[in-house]
Amino acid sequence: MTRINDEQFLYSRDELEFREKVRKWVSAEIVPMKEKITQGDFDHRRFFKKLGEFGLAGLLISEEYGGSDKPFMYQLIAGEEISAVCPAATMMFGSSCTLSAIPILRFGTEEQKLKYLNPLAEGEKIGAIAITEPKVGSDTAGMETSAVWSEEEQCWILNGEKRYITNGSIADQIVVFAITDPNVDSKSGMSAFIIETSWDGFSAIKDYTLMGRKGVPNSHLQFKDVRVPKENLLGKLNQGFLILMDELDSERIGIAAEALGCMRTPFEVAVKYSQERVQFDRPISRFEGVSFKIADMATKIRASRLLVASAARMIEKGLPCTKEATMAKLFATEASVEVCDLAIQICGGAGYVEDFYPLSQFYLDARLGTIGGGTSEIMRFLIQREIYIEEKREAALQTDRTAFEAIDFDTLMTAIPNGFRSERAKGVSAKILFVFSDHEPWLLTIRNQTCSVKQTKIKKPTMTIKTDSATWRDILLGKLDAMQAMMAKRVVIDTEDMDLLMKFARMFKFTPKIFQGLVPDSTSITASVAENPSFTLGKSIDEIRIGEAAQGIMKVTEEHIELYAKMSGDYNPLHMNQEYAATTIFGRRIAHGPIGGALVARVIGMKLPGLGTLAYNLKVNFTAPVYPGDEITAIIEVTEKIPEKNLVRLSFRVLNQDKLEVINGYANVLPPVKD
Repeated sequence: MTRINDEQFLYSRDELEFREKVRKWVSAEIVPMKEKITQGDFDHRRFFKKLGEFGLAGLLISEEYGGSDKPFMYQLIAGEEISAVCPAATMMFGSSCTLSAIPILRFGTEEQKLKYLNPLAEGEKIGAIAITEPKVGSDTAGMETSAVWSEEEQCWILNGEKRYITNGSIADQIVVFAITDPNVDSKSGMSAFIIETSWDGFSAIKDYTLMGRKGVPNSHLQFKDVRVPKENLLGKLNQGFLILMDELDSERIGIAAEALGCMRTPFEVAVKYSQERVQFDRPISRFEGVSFKIADMATKIRASRLLVASAARMIEKGLPCTKEATMAKLFATEASVEVCDLAIQICGGAGYVEDFYPLSQFYLDARLGTIGGGTSEIMRFLIQREIYIEEKREAALQTDRTAFEAIDFDTLMTAIPNGFRSERAKGVSAKILFVFSDHEPWLLTIRNQTCSVKQTKIKKPTMTIKTDSATWRDILLGKLDAMQAMMAKRVVIDTEDMDLLMKFARMFKFTPKIFQGLVPDSTSITASVAENPSFTLGKSIDEIRIGEAAQGIMKVTEEHIELYAKMSGDYNPLHMNQEYAATTIFGRRIAHGPIGGALVARVIGMKLPGLGTLAYNLKVNFTAPVYPGDEITAIIEVTEKIPEKNLVRLSFRVLNQDKLEVINGYANVLPPVKD
């Protein structure tokens, strides 16, 4: 093996010792059986048994389920070392010991883990994962395999087909993804099941003949009225898409590590051959046409190794790494094909024939890397998407990073409704409880396309979000993507409503813009508003500037409560009856909803162009109680202009005398049109 010059920097001592042990085992066990694997005359069960005996089959599986509970890097080292000899063996190993096992480890019940992980870790049974279908590849939205619950038989009835399933025809158990709720988006209606291939209705229709990775069973599977016990649902109902997403980053890094091994041997062959092959009275390594190719190959291998190691460490530290994992997969798999091609070119005729070196096999094996686990085209799409998302976050944070960082956590939480996208909340009614490891809980309520938040907790929320305040602060400020944080286990979400979970992030816009106007102390709030220019009544849309603001103050009286209650027809005793109000959690009467709306309308009508002309609509959300005697201040700001519709969007916040936000919302207004 060509020396890794900084291996002490990239790997720990234990990892280097593990690599050496695996390399010796591969030499003793995989090398002798390599030809049998690639030629199809192979005992697959003996292979998996040997993996189990040596401890490779259960590297990532916890010790209580028969595994070694090793860090992620150990799996990558094993994959690289096996791939350096036989990439086909790595493909079978990874499908059973990682892709099939890890979803069960992370989402399975205790009974499922004991029943299905122990045999995998010991190499007694073979696993697989089934996602791809005849009409489903990169886009899982078209998934047609379905599972329908039978009340009569008290089980799931599974029907459909899966294609290109590694280990499909030899597996004992398969993690299968299917649609369980066809009435919602597939991401919200997909579930995962653990299927035993001995059950009636399961069949392997055929094994495909692959261009490379010879000897790997790659199958077309059929499920025809397969009866799946309810205890074989993996994770929660309709949680399948999250289970699928959970392992994507680690899978991509694993494929990159395979690619690293796949190009390592051809490179070593080319280096040796170039020194031994003599032409024109000297080794061909003396010719720059050859030696420069060696330089390019070494650079690609080095870059691939660094990308793999970097992404792997991010996985181990629980850091979001979708971009980095995707970069590793894209670069390493394409580099692997290029290195294999260059090795063949350097070896010339000896490289093209199969009698001397296994270069043609490595070349064909490497080619799969740019397709399986996400094509190179999909990888590039994901990378550019992440880059532009990060750029938008960074640009937003540059507005006033110091001020945003200084805002206290409770103030940030009260501002969540500022980013609420009501148009994306149709039909949603939910109570979402935030449980922080280092802070008091907060409750977010969504109902009738309105949103409110307060510091409290309830026993049975629709959804519970568990994290720490620092992580959630980063999400609120747009520095961290909520889905990535969840994939990295920095945020844990518990809910039976998968449709709500999939919609949650889309219903909120988390960027620093929604916190504009929030500053660490109350004096700064007043000062920042006062410095902004007020509007002159009757301004046209071309005279209005985004960011302009105005404010107004009103003291809430008993007369206000009675007046507005009569106007709206709402005589809720909490508003009108002191005796009743005293028995509630508020302990006293609260102001009626139109109080805030009236103040906001008055400020807009007197100081802003809008209600003085024509109001388009006004949305008011109460985020905390308003009591009689409170002095409330409305702060209103222009956030958007739509000239083609002569429409101005205003956002507003209402603070009480303690500078606590009690109301927020928005108004769309039509300013005057001037000739």
